[in-house]
Amino acid sequence: MAIDAIPFPAPSSIEQACAIPFRTSAQQIEFCLITASSGRWLFPKGFVEPGDTFAEAALKEALEEAGLHGRVVGEPIGCYEIAKKGQSRTVIALLMEVSKWDKVWKEVEVRQRRWVTAKEAFRLLSEPQLLKLLCAADTRLRAA
Repeated sequence: MAIDAIPFPAPSSIEQACAIPFRTSAQQIEFCLITASSGRWLFPKGFVEPGDTFAEAALKEALEEAGLHGRVVGEPIGCYEIAKKGQSRTVIALLMEVSKWDKVWKEVEVRQRRWVTAKEAFRLLSEPQLLKLLCAADTRLRAA
């Protein structure tokens, strides 16, 4: 899959932050996906609250939606637009190196969480913008 340039908008226009959680297990990179209320697989994301950085917002969403703990690494992977309830929102995506995860978390009753290889993630993710971000994340992590 080719990686298209994903332009970065002005920080003031970014409304949501997305964590792309990963871990390295037995020399293999795995990504953590969660389900939306519709059952689609995606990465944790949510609004950037006033006073929060993009990294803080991404980490907070990963904890609430997937019970993940860790740190943001490197520069943002990219940005994408989503349309929800008739409004367009800009989302910035950041790589999150996961150090531990909870067995029970805030949204455990409404979301599934699954660790998968990049190949499995490409099969499970259905949104083109998330596939582009996964490709960029996988490429960056393999080069590191």
